Amino acid sequence: MDEKKTFFANLNPRSALLVGVITGVLVLGTIGFIVLGVITLKAKGESGLSANKTVTTTSTTKQTATPTVVKAKKPKVELFIMSYCPYGLQMQKAYLPVMELLKGKADMDVKWVSYIMHEKKEIDENDRQYCIQKEQNDKYLAYAKCFTVSGSYQSCLTSAKIDETKLTSCIKATDSQYNTTKKYNDKSTWLSGYYPVYPVHEDLNKKYSVQGSPTLIINGQEAQVNRTAEAVKQAVCASFESAPAECQTTLNAAAASAGFGGGTGTDTAGAGCGS
Repeated sequence: MDEKKTFFANLNPRSALLVGVITGVLVLGTIGFIVLGVITLKAKGESGLSANKTVTTTSTTKQTATPTVVKAKKPKVELFIMSYCPYGLQMQKAYLPVMELLKGKADMDVKWVSYIMHEKKEIDENDRQYCIQKEQNDKYLAYAKCFTVSGSYQSCLTSAKIDETKLTSCIKATDSQYNTTKKYNDKSTWLSGYYPVYPVHEDLNKKYSVQGSPTLIINGQEAQVNRTAEAVKQAVCASFESAPAECQTTLNAAAASAGFGGGTGTDTAGAGCGS
């Protein structure tokens, strides 16, 4: 009799049963480990980009297809941001060159999310840019291009030659109309008890279901666009019934940096401030 048979023969029934159970568990565990390994390898293979899709990139920026948008003779384009949101600033830096390129061809402006997340300075800057667009619109691009890079509103007011007396009057009137400072000081009015409200464009926020910064609306519909000037231009130009010659101009296809500052950065499309 060989050693294995002798070993089992000398065991009492209870011990033999215990050894059998342990042996069975070890065998099943080994089989399970092998099967799991095969499944894992298969899953990795199926999720690989090279096997299923191709992602075209420029520098570190993922490029997605131009979104399908509603067409109009003169497109209405609205970018909703918070003035100190890093991702809103990134999108604004991509948006401003398109505003400049298509000035007079498309109706483009910057609007404000109906709450803030970056303290009272954000209310003040929202008011500032709102009033510049409202009363000194020919100077808005110069101001906004300066502010999104430097973050210094005072030096940008000077360089853009803003009439500060007129601006101060508009800000005071805006604050009085919307009770913005009063609501900021009354925490019972804050969104979810955490975020001061900014009601200047509250009606449009509700109309378009704006949740956070940035949100791009083209002809009344939200458009998901990469945060590069070229991608924004393509989306806006696709919304014309008949695109103007300016749409043949190629703009920067690299993403700007998030937050203040010049230069390029990583396209953070999908990231934002707010819900």
